Amino acid sequence: MTTPNPDQVFDVGWISDTNLRPLCESVAHFAGYEFDDSDWQAIETAMPTTDVDRSDWYDYPLSGRVPLTLFVAADPECDVVFVRLTGKPDSHTQAKIEAAVYIFTFWKVT
Repeated sequence: MTTPNPDQVFDVGWISDTNLRPLCESVAHFAGYEFDDSDWQAIETAMPTTDVDRSDWYDYPLSGRVPLTLFVAADPECDVVFVRLTGKPDSHTQAKIEAAVYIFTFWKVT
């Protein structure tokens, strides 16, 4: 568990917890990283130990053509997950990530 360095954070915001895997897969795709079941298992296993109120974040590297680190933390009082990224995505990649976050924030993917 680490806390993202605030000087390098691309603050994504929050999403419904049911949308975490689709967001992870989308961000990984935009970064050029092949996200698979083992990646998801690592994140899913770590989620119960996270807590945004205590600043307990889980970090997961997405080592693709655009290197990013995904930080996730659950909100223990509701069904949302806070998401941050570190790295320096180009403006095109950042726009894609922001669009995905917007969708996953307001709609549940089934």
